[in-house]
Amino acid sequence: MFSYILPPIVGALIGWGTNWLALKMLFRPINPWKIGPWSIQGVIPRRQDALARNLGDMVERELVSHHDLAAALANPELLDSFRPVIQEEARRFAEERLPGLHPMVAMFLTQGMKDKVAEMLGSELEAMVPRMAAGAGSVLEQHVSVRHMVRNKVEAMSPLAMEDMLFSILAKEFGFIEWSGAVLGGLVGLAQTGLMLLLR
Repeated sequence: MFSYILPPIVGALIGWGTNWLALKMLFRPINPWKIGPWSIQGVIPRRQDALARNLGDMVERELVSHHDLAAALANPELLDSFRPVIQEEARRFAEERLPGLHPMVAMFLTQGMKDKVAEMLGSELEAMVPRMAAGAGSVLEQHVSVRHMVRNKVEAMSPLAMEDMLFSILAKEFGFIEWSGAVLGGLVGLAQTGLMLLLR
C-alpha cells in the first residue's frame, strides 16, 4: 500500500521543490560562485544592467513619455488648482512687498491701489501659467530623460532590495507557481501509481 502512496508524495515534493529552487535562482546567489570554469549567479543580479536598460526604455515608450508629462502639465484642472496660489501670491506682493520698494511708494499706496495691483498681477500670472506649461514639454524633452531616471534607479537598487520588492508585489503569483509544481508533481506520481496497478 505504501508503495502506491509514495510516488504522488515524492512527485509533489519534487515539483514544489523544483519550482521553489527556480524562483530562488532568479535572485540567488547574489554574487557569482566560481566552480572551475563555470560561474553561477542569480538571473536578476547577473542581468541587472540589461533589466534596468530595458525597463527604462519600456517605461518611456509605453508608460510615461515627454508628451504625457506635457499633457499632464497642460491639464485645465491642474492649471485651475494653481489659481488660488497665484491669487494669494499676488495679494501678498501687493500688501507686503510693494510698499517696501520705496518709502514714497508706501506713502501714496491706498488699499484700493493695492487691490488693483493684486488683481492685475494675478491676471497676468494666470495667463502666464498655461504658456509656461505649454513650453514645459520641450524643456522636459531636452533636460529630463524618463529612460535614464528609471535606468539609474534600477541600477542603483541592491539585489536584496529588488528581491524584497518583487516578492512583496508577486507573493501570490510566486506562491501559485510553487504549489502548481506540487500539484503537477503529485499528478505525475498518481499516473505512476496507476501504471503500477495496471502492470500488476
